[in-house]
Amino acid sequence: MLRDDPTGVAAHTEGWRWFLLGGLGFIAAANLAPTDAQPLLCSLAELGTIAGLAIGIRVNRPVQRLSWLIVLAAIGLLAATKLVQRVDVVAGLHAPLPGSAVDYLYLAVYLLLTAALGVLPLYGRQRTKLTNATEFGILACTIVVLAWSGVIDPVLDAFAVDGVVAVTASLLPMLGLLMVTTTARQVVTARIRTPSGVLAVLGLISLCAGDTIAMAARLHTGSTLGAAPSMLGWLVGTLLLATAALHPSAAVDPAPAERPNRRVIANGYVLLILVGPIATAISLLREFHQPSQITAVDVVVPLTATTVTAVLLVARLTAFAQVAEQRATTLDARTEALETALGEQLTLRRELSRQATHDPLTGLPNRTLLGESIDDALSNDEPGTLLLFDLDGFKDVNDRYGHEVGDELLVALSERVREVVAPPHLLARLGGDEFAVLLQDDDHDICVRYAEAILAAVRRPFRVCPYQLYTAASLGLRPLEAEVGTARLLGDADLALYAAKEAGRDQLVCYDSQLRTRHLAQARMVDRLREALDQDQFSVYYQPVVDLQDGRWVGVEALARWEGESGSVSPDQFIPAAEDSGQIVALGTWVLRQACRDAAAWHRDHGTRVAVNVSVHQLREANFTAVVHSALADSGLPPSALTLEITESVLLGSGMPRSRAVMHLAELRKAGVRVAIDDFGTGFSSLAYLQDLPLDTIKIDRAFVPCAEPGDARQFALVRTIVQLARGFRLGTVAEGIETSWQARVLRLLGCQLGQGYYYGKPIPADVMSAELAPQNAPA
Repeated sequence: MLRDDPTGVAAHTEGWRWFLLGGLGFIAAANLAPTDAQPLLCSLAELGTIAGLAIGIRVNRPVQRLSWLIVLAAIGLLAATKLVQRVDVVAGLHAPLPGSAVDYLYLAVYLLLTAALGVLPLYGRQRTKLTNATEFGILACTIVVLAWSGVIDPVLDAFAVDGVVAVTASLLPMLGLLMVTTTARQVVTARIRTPSGVLAVLGLISLCAGDTIAMAARLHTGSTLGAAPSMLGWLVGTLLLATAALHPSAAVDPAPAERPNRRVIANGYVLLILVGPIATAISLLREFHQPSQITAVDVVVPLTATTVTAVLLVARLTAFAQVAEQRATTLDARTEALETALGEQLTLRRELSRQATHDPLTGLPNRTLLGESIDDALSNDEPGTLLLFDLDGFKDVNDRYGHEVGDELLVALSERVREVVAPPHLLARLGGDEFAVLLQDDDHDICVRYAEAILAAVRRPFRVCPYQLYTAASLGLRPLEAEVGTARLLGDADLALYAAKEAGRDQLVCYDSQLRTRHLAQARMVDRLREALDQDQFSVYYQPVVDLQDGRWVGVEALARWEGESGSVSPDQFIPAAEDSGQIVALGTWVLRQACRDAAAWHRDHGTRVAVNVSVHQLREANFTAVVHSALADSGLPPSALTLEITESVLLGSGMPRSRAVMHLAELRKAGVRVAIDDFGTGFSSLAYLQDLPLDTIKIDRAFVPCAEPGDARQFALVRTIVQLARGFRLGTVAEGIETSWQARVLRLLGCQLGQGYYYGKPIPADVMSAELAPQNAPA
């Protein structure tokens, strides 16, 4: 029983089932009907078959539409021929259509059916029309040889028949067998065997079987009408073909089969080569044993078919060899392309691997490769020492000359240091201006010599573009230890590096455990500082600033104090921690607002001014000017009563941070706020700064104040020079750290205007300052 369409194409109708069942029933009834009614019933069955075939072609629109149309024409022609024969018999006419014409019509029908099957595509391989024709010809010639040698020639020799009957008896079985084998091959070679294809094969088998039986009967009787089995085979065969056209799978293009096995193809060709000659030889041997019956046809037919088969096989094998050669060439080309692609992929992988482990600017190993090298050294218990260094003031190079010059400087630096630490030592760039060296040695003296050689190499001037640049480096040294991991080693070397910077830069610091202890203490200090800001543990103390001529309190300096849960914390401890962590901005803003609120009443009642220290981080904030104006507005303190004290670190560097700081100071000074430079002389003092920057006052650091009688003449000269310098720039002066009356008298004689220190008063809370201001403002 046929299954439903396995291709998944839904049957749009079940009519083909009813058509098949109804047709079989009608054919059975026609064969069981009386003899005189059978011609009419057979004709009706044939007409129904033709109609079903035409409807199937119309509705399903099969892919092989031309083949189906040829089948329709052939069946229609054969049905018309049979109808003429039946009319001849029923009407009693004896020669409306000669017997030879009927035989030729039969041959024409079979030729049409064979042509229809010949144009069908063969699935499974890419084929040309010439290839299809060649294989069809090989199959046809082989069938001719087999049919002639095994069936037709012996039958013709056994029965005496005329020429037309002989031709018909010879060709019809061969053509029928050719149609069946061709169609079966097409169905089998398709990967999906559709019900439509199976029905077509069954129909052709039925048709061929019926006509073969009919031809055998004619050889006995010579009658032009076939026997009952012929009629039954004809009706059933055409019904199955019409049902194949009606089945929905007729619209499906069968999927190509997988590439066939070449060994199977080769064996098939060998079989075809052997079958023809063997069959021909057997036929000729049989004819030679009966010399009286041998004719030219007995020799010409098999030899001709065998010769044509051989020629076609040679042509097919030649084409097959060409295809094989083309495929081999294509395979070679693809192999070469694949090898090229694999080579390019390997090169790309190597390049990507290098990019992942090397710095793109300098070509040096990066942090990843350095970490892997340290891991390998630790796991293999190899000796080694890690050096970490970066340039001092590299940011200024970028700000002044641009990043291109900075990049060129880094490249020149890497080339110079590579000369100092050649392989097997590893030089790596970690990022920015930070470099690392992994020495394959743990001898302390040798490693220190390498470090000093690096520092010396960096000190030499660099010629970069049109500039000659001078720079220095700070370097930290950390020996490798097996029990310490890579991340910890890098962190320790980093601590040593920053210790070198804090110690004055351009030097080497070797790691010791105290560095980590101090680092942990600072980290804990940062955490406590954050909690103190959240819990309002800070307060503002005020130290008086006096007029050295009469001793009056003319101002106060606001100083932050921290009273924690475990006691007070020194400003020398929490101010650096706040600077490093960035929390100085929040702390400084709070001190500024609180100082303005406290000083508002003092200025209103006593004319007292207030000085507030400002961090470089605050001045780099974009909204610093607005913060100061807001503090003044909220407290009611006039701008002229506020002095902002800055350090010389604000004036260092170039670019956006410095220009923003100068802009803030200029705008605030224009509004009336005074600006003082604190700890003058301890940093990078420059006359250019005093000339270009918006300043009002210089605060002389306590380090320059004469300590005791009779004093150092150089200190007197230094203070006198600073005072005269300030007068030359029309700047006021404030001396810090006055602790004795002698120091106050000396500074007054040297021309200093204002002073502050423990001699006049220690920092005190705001409420105490309020109580002290009234009597202290009286003339001394």
